[in-house]
Amino acid sequence: MDIPEIDDKSIFEMLGLEDIKKRPDILPKIKLDVTPQIMMEPRFQSRPEDLDKLKDIAGYMFYIETESEAPALMLLKIGRSDITNTVGRIEEVPAEMIQKAVAQPLLPPVCGMYAITEEIKNWLKKELSV
Repeated sequence: MDIPEIDDKSIFEMLGLEDIKKRPDILPKIKLDVTPQIMMEPRFQSRPEDLDKLKDIAGYMFYIETESEAPALMLLKIGRSDITNTVGRIEEVPAEMIQKAVAQPLLPPVCGMYAITEEIKNWLKKELSV
């Protein structure tokens, strides 16, 4: 099966839950413990310890986007060169989980991005079988 590169999708062609379930190139690279705070930490490519941190977080992370019309669960690709790209939007997550994560955040939001809660992590694990 020929799987198109994520970067080939436009912002209007976000991957959904069913798309992600069919992507063996994404599923093993999902990092449920990476938060917006970790992703936004300053890093310097010239420092070996920062390169090691980047290797640890490279992959895919879920976050809650609040800069859109309604808060939404999004999937962000974090590249090994520290370049990020939002590639998915999960519509199926129960709205009350999203609302609770925004109303009672685990961590302070970063640029309108909220970390996912344990409840959302557990929902994702079940839905994606990860």
